[in-house]
Amino acid sequence: MTTEILNGHDVKRMFDAALAGLAKRHKEIDALNVFPVPDGDTGTNMYLTFASAVEEAARAGNPSSVGLVVEAAARGSLMGARGNSGVILSQLLRGFAQELKNSEQMNNITFAQALEEGVKVAFKAIMKPVEGTILTVAREAAKTALKTANRGSNMAGLLKNTCDVAEETLRNTPKMLPALANAGVVDAGGMGWLVILRGFQTAVSGEGAEEIHNSVDIVINQDREIVEAFNIQYPYCTELLVNTTDGIGDLRSSLEQLGDSLMIAESGSLTRVHVHSAHPGQVIESCLRYGSLKDVKVTNMIDQAAQAAKPASAVVVTPAARDGKTFGIVSVAMGEGIKSVMESLGADVVVTGGQTMNPSTQEMLAAVSQLGTDAVIVLPNNKNIIMSANQLVDLSDKKIVVIPSQSIPQGLAALLAIIPGSDLEKTAKLMREACGRVKTGEVTYAVRSTKVNDRTIEKGEILGLCDDEIITAGTEIGVVVTELLQKMSTPDSEVCSLYFGNGVSSEEADELLEQLSAQFPELEYELISGGQPLYYYIISLE
Repeated sequence: MTTEILNGHDVKRMFDAALAGLAKRHKEIDALNVFPVPDGDTGTNMYLTFASAVEEAARAGNPSSVGLVVEAAARGSLMGARGNSGVILSQLLRGFAQELKNSEQMNNITFAQALEEGVKVAFKAIMKPVEGTILTVAREAAKTALKTANRGSNMAGLLKNTCDVAEETLRNTPKMLPALANAGVVDAGGMGWLVILRGFQTAVSGEGAEEIHNSVDIVINQDREIVEAFNIQYPYCTELLVNTTDGIGDLRSSLEQLGDSLMIAESGSLTRVHVHSAHPGQVIESCLRYGSLKDVKVTNMIDQAAQAAKPASAVVVTPAARDGKTFGIVSVAMGEGIKSVMESLGADVVVTGGQTMNPSTQEMLAAVSQLGTDAVIVLPNNKNIIMSANQLVDLSDKKIVVIPSQSIPQGLAALLAIIPGSDLEKTAKLMREACGRVKTGEVTYAVRSTKVNDRTIEKGEILGLCDDEIITAGTEIGVVVTELLQKMSTPDSEVCSLYFGNGVSSEEADELLEQLSAQFPELEYELISGGQPLYYYIISLE
């Protein structure tokens, strides 16, 4: 590419080269995770987000028009945005497209101005921008691009200078963010943006260009796996509200004898009960001893699974519409056990996603769209998904309320807080309050050796996190869980829910529960097979 006047085809080649760079280096970017836990997905999120941009750009109505190509790319990046890094990238592209709107061609000056506008839009999208991140790298790169363009440099020279400054800024990010310095890494998002700029440079200069497929095929399997349910030990999902006057006493221990997946949430005189049992009548009788009952619901999960296995009828009635609800609920989770509990607690659609694979804005929008209600509550249940969820407010015709749940326990607590019959505003208020009452514990493993908050972590060590902070580490899962719970619990702690992952057997979980019950007898326990990957245990403490 030798001309200084670029058209839509030229821009597409720049985007293709940038995507090739991300495809080659996204795992390297993933590894630049400040925490040593297995959730480094910045590179993957940026790669998948940019792939959506390139895919949409390929469908631009007039591929020779710069304005139409970049507008399509911005739209694709927004719909395909995954995680915080993906959302920020989509905003950089959104500003880039705004500056070039209605432009048939692009020159050095307009390109640099577009980079600068992208930075402005991205900064506005972040409530509290932090120096030492992708925003810093993008800002310094855009400044250099504009200065170089104003000096009359050609596009190749402009991009070389821009990339060199971006790389220098990236190297300095540890000086701006102590967390990066402690971990001995540069900012992952900044690295991703540098890779994109280097891709632009490769396309313009023609040096080291890499071939990639003309179209990007990303297949997301949205089919819900129907779990075989005909051998369920406790086939009846029983839910109800108990209006108590003197508390629930030993109701929890009574219900523990009748089934599993027990969850109890108290709110004033009302107590919500959820349990899977073989004898729902006994559950109801046990609850009646503590007060009057309302909103009793018993679901036969065997029939439910059989119905789900039937071919879809011509008329599809969504869960929210079928139940006569005025609003639907979309929740995000990984692990069949956790997804099942969320559904039984009122989530109409559970989108698969979490650590290492954040769902895209498009996936969440599809979940929202399939609900037959004019309003939808969204539970991201992961701090890296909240920004993507917030994009739904402007993308959907429905009224969207995003509850900023940062963990699975917070999401479950929010669902438990629902009082049937409450309107959208009251339900959202109850959910937010419930999120604030929960402490989240997570037990996972270190993916690399590092130093965090003056603590030396060795690769392969078992890590115990409380609300995303590493507070203990060791070589045995049971010891780490015990130490974690000891540091998490306070005199006010009452209920501990343990969700064991797909790497833990039921026997191991039962043995650990017995040990914890002996060591912390003041707590009441719930043990649930979550089936989540990466995390041996997720702990909810209230």
